[in-house]
Amino acid sequence: MKGLNFDEKDAFIIETTPRNDSICYWIKDSLVYQMDTLEVQLDYLYTDTLNQLVPKTDTIYLANKLTREQRENCRKKQMRKRRRNVKRGRKREIPSGWNRLNLDYECRCSVGIHIYRNIYLSFEEPIASIDTAAIHMEVKVDSLWQPAPFFFMADSLMPRQYQILADWQPEQEYQLTIDSLAFTGIYGLHTDKVQQTVKVKKMEEYGTILLNIKGAAPNAIAELLDASGNVLRQQPVTVEGTADFYFLNPSTKYYIRLFNDRNDNGVWDTGDYDKKIQPEEVFYFPKVWEMKANFEFEENWDVNAIPVDKQKLDEIKKQKPEETKKVQDRNKERARKLGR
Repeated sequence: MKGLNFDEKDAFIIETTPRNDSICYWIKDSLVYQMDTLEVQLDYLYTDTLNQLVPKTDTIYLANKLTREQRENCRKKQMRKRRRNVKRGRKREIPSGWNRLNLDYECRCSVGIHIYRNIYLSFEEPIASIDTAAIHMEVKVDSLWQPAPFFFMADSLMPRQYQILADWQPEQEYQLTIDSLAFTGIYGLHTDKVQQTVKVKKMEEYGTILLNIKGAAPNAIAELLDASGNVLRQQPVTVEGTADFYFLNPSTKYYIRLFNDRNDNGVWDTGDYDKKIQPEEVFYFPKVWEMKANFEFEENWDVNAIPVDKQKLDEIKKQKPEETKKVQDRNKERARKLGR
């Protein structure tokens, strides 16, 4: 990407999605984002009519939603309203978006937070500066709040998201306080003060699955799945052949999958056709667990006891058996009409 009426070098903060299927350019240079129109040249590979990738160049024009005059009038209007509110002692009535950076934090739960969960902070725009000294965690001890240790870190997968990690203790009450101005965005907006009290759930509110696994290769990894087949947690299988999942929510369906992590990289690999490397083997425990509170399931699992093609339960298959039958019937009917 090249700027035709501006210098694109160091003008953006570039974000990609976890699946790497989208790119977001945040304009951080005020001289650039205050322009009425940006002219951009895009050079990329294009699939032609012969299904070949060929170079292509396009020019696009990005118009600002408001003209410079409209933006200036809006800014003056906000300034006048802010002065009136300050004079009347209503500082909190500053319109949202004037100087406030919206902060969304995942710990607002009236029934308590999970013992295995971190607190997530997410923002609407990239962060320019963080004052970690303005973030405080306290635990209630005998009706008094005492400082509690915690870690603060950027999320490795989600842009504009941060995590607060602490050693949560069951039934303990914690208080998160974030002072005003702790976070400042790239457009000069800053966060207001945040104070949230949360209580950690009881141990008796969770269930447990204990697995004794036979037939898995070294470096195997067991995965806990939800009803949609999404991976909730991973647990390496120990040399003794065990994998345990704690703190499971009651009244929730869970499934188990295992793959032999031959190259010990922590993820399932599809293999390499040219190098004649097969995909890593995958096994499913042919059972669903309807979790109960304060209940412990202990299971013995021989991954080779049932043929691999019959292990996966129909309810977590992407294509259900009835859908497969419909496709087969449609293909048979098409073949019949063609006289095959």
